[in-house]
Formats: sequence, C-alpha cells, structure tokens
Amino acid sequence: MDICIIYARVDASGIPPALETVLEPEWSVWWDRHLVAGDYRAGIETQIRTCEVLVPVWSAEATFNAHMHDELEIARKAGVAILPVRIHEAEAPMGYGSLQATEMLGWAGERDRPEMSSLVERIRVAIERRRPDERPQRLTMNGPVELPIFFFSVSSHETRLAPAAALRTLDMFGAETILVSAYDTGPDAPKSLIRTLERRRRRGATILLDSGNYEKARRQDEAWTIETFKAALDTTPHDLAFAFDKLDPRGSADKVAKAAISAAMRTAKLTPAPIIPIVHLPQLPDDDFETDMAGAVMRLVAQFLEPVMIAIPERELGSGVFERARTMVAIRKALKGLGRYQPVHILGAGNPISLALLSAAGADSFDGLEWCRYAFDAEHSQLHHFQLFELFRYQAEVANSPVAASAALDPAVSYTTKAVMHNLDFYHTWLEKLRTALHDDKALVAFLAHLLPKGAIMQARNALPDVL
Repeated sequence: MDICIIYARVDASGIPPALETVLEPEWSVWWDRHLVAGDYRAGIETQIRTCEVLVPVWSAEATFNAHMHDELEIARKAGVAILPVRIHEAEAPMGYGSLQATEMLGWAGERDRPEMSSLVERIRVAIERRRPDERPQRLTMNGPVELPIFFFSVSSHETRLAPAAALRTLDMFGAETILVSAYDTGPDAPKSLIRTLERRRRRGATILLDSGNYEKARRQDEAWTIETFKAALDTTPHDLAFAFDKLDPRGSADKVAKAAISAAMRTAKLTPAPIIPIVHLPQLPDDDFETDMAGAVMRLVAQFLEPVMIAIPERELGSGVFERARTMVAIRKALKGLGRYQPVHILGAGNPISLALLSAAGADSFDGLEWCRYAFDAEHSQLHHFQLFELFRYQAEVANSPVAASAALDPAVSYTTKAVMHNLDFYHTWLEKLRTALHDDKALVAFLAHLLPKGAIMQARNALPDVL
C-alpha cells in the first residue's frame, strides 16, 4: 500500500472522500473505511507498518486521541513518512508538532483546492525519496506483484503433473505468478497449454519463461540449444525470461560476471521481454561452490545490465540453509549503493524454511516445484511425501481458497488435484504471513520460531546476527 490515512474516529463523517479520490489515480490508498471484518486494530497496524506514506488528519479530536498517538508511533518506528493534513485550528498530538501540515481549514471537499495539489506533490517527493536500498513492497510486472514473490514452477521433469495439467490447475486456482520451462512450450507443445498461458496473462498473471537448461541437464539432452529456446520464445506467452545461461563458469569474479552478462545480452536479442540474468558460481572439487565471490559477481552484473531481477540457484549459495542465508546477506550488502534497489531471485527454492530465511536475508523472489511434488502440512509448514496428503485432508477442506476447499470436498476430483490445490492454498496464505512478518523484527523472530524446529531459533540468531 502506498498511502494510509488515519484520523480520530469521531471525525469520520467530517473527512471528505476527496482526500482518498484525489490520490487514487496515482497511488493505492487505504483507510479503515476499507475494513469490513476481522481484527480492526491488527488490520490498521499492518497497513501503517507497510505503507509508504502516512497521512494523519489533525483535528481538535485528534490532538489528545490515544489511538492516533499509538498509530503515529507505529509509523515513526517503522520509518514511514508522515505528512499531516490539518482540518481544524488545533495542535498536533504531543511529539508531532514539528511536522509540516497541509492546511485544509474549512475544507468542504473541493477536489481542486490548491492545498490538495500541494499535498499530492509532497507525497510524490516523499515516495521518490524512499531509501534506494530498501526493499519495495511490490514490483510491477504484468501487474503489481507483492514481495517476496513465489513463482509456481511447471516442468516435465520429476513432478506429479504434466505441464498441461499443472497449468490447468494453476489457472483454476488463479495463480498470479507462474514459471514455465521453454523446454515444454516450444512449437510442438499442446495448443491447450499455450491457450492456458494466454488466458492466465489476460487475467493478470505474470508468466516467467525458463531457459529449459534445467530439463536439458537432467535429461542430458544435447539437442536443446539456444535455437530451440528461440523457437519456444516465439510461441510462448511470457512477461519475463531467464537468460540462456552458461552452467559452468570458470575464473575470477570479473570473468564469471562477464559470462552472465554475455548470456543475458544474447538472450535479449531473442525477445522484447525483460531478461533476468542468471549468475552461476565456479564449482570446487568437493562439489561446493565459490560462494565468496557471489556478492562481487552479482554487483557487477547489476551495474552493467540494471535488470529487473538477478537470479542465482539456491544450491550455489552454500551447503546448508544458514550458509545460504549468510551468502544472501553478503549479496545484499554488495548490492547496496547502486542508487536503486536490485531484486534478487533464488532459483529452485520452494521449502518454507528456505523461503523464510532467504527472504529475511534479502532475497525477493523464488521458484520451486515443491507445490506439485510433496504434500504440505499447513499447520506446521512442513513438507511430506505426496502419499501422506490424506493426513492433511482436513486442512484442505477448510482452505482459504474457495476453489481449493471445493476440490477437497468433491468426490469427483482426483487425489493429485486435491493435494496440489491444498498446496497452492498453503503457499498463498503462508506467503501473506511472511510478507507481514518481514516488516517487523519481533514479528519475524516469532514467525521463524514457529517455523523452525524447537530450539533452532537460537541457532538461527547466532548464524545470522545481521538478519535476526
């Protein structure tokens, strides 16, 4: 959310709707009139913590209003810009008198009042001055996408669903972000598969096209080349595409970066869609990777290409989950000072623990096949063998998604479809909780304490002092 409006409750009828409607063409606007049910205080607090600009309404009632003061404190601690509007000849709440207010005394709701133009310009400046190294709340792709993002991967390799069936399931669920492999979408792909992708894009989903090199490597298919990738790019609806990557770079950080840059530039000639470069690190004799150079390589690629995202495989960040998170912290530190925020995508990361720790460490986007390989225990955020879904059927029957809940209760729906619908509902709900937790240090620690095995939160804190 860009803008959050707060006010003293008794002033509700005296605040013209124009305060919202004048701002809406340019930004998303929220105030508690949008709340229809649930925990009001928690809902307001979440919006304040996550907005870009807070617009409090100074009035005679607001001056000594305890709720107003608490909400201002939440915004101050969260580093949110506070731009008041004064509608009465009254003092600001104690501690906030130094804030410059837009004077709107006697305002009857005129949209063209000069002070409204002043407020719009002040908000615009405040949002543009956002510290460039801070993670934004969302990215704009085919539509606005909340961070962190999870792309549901579709592949013909080692999944419970063939690509066409997987895409139909994602379409029924209403998935907003999908990663599909070019290996499975070339000129010989079923027309129904392409139609499903076109339909999802029309409905606002962002389609990320993978290079196909994952399937090529797993199947040792030397027939898959950049030429066959080009044919798939020509026939597959997509909004973004991964570079046709070089999997085994050698040499210094400069040489490794040049390999990633070259691959991205070569791929950019094949499609007008934005290209996401993929950084691969040199592999050591013991099968580990040269993680010490990850930050330097990522920065060089970011400086040269200024891409919408940079990708790196999860397995190349290190052997263990804490080592991988530490490498991500190093990458995020290396990317500071670019004058803009550089989003980072982690390839092949779908485990909830990995997603949470890597997000906390600074990663922004992920993809994974776990949704169609395993069964999720939504209560404990854990993965299990696919055949164990029956143990979690009770969770599926009360899913937040009406589509998933309906599938769980329909005897005509197959076991596999019930399970993956349940998994999709888990991801959707769980990611919303993760996004909220990332905006507050205490909430993040509590979130991880619930997610990690008992006692592991202290290990996490010791391993990641910069994060927790």
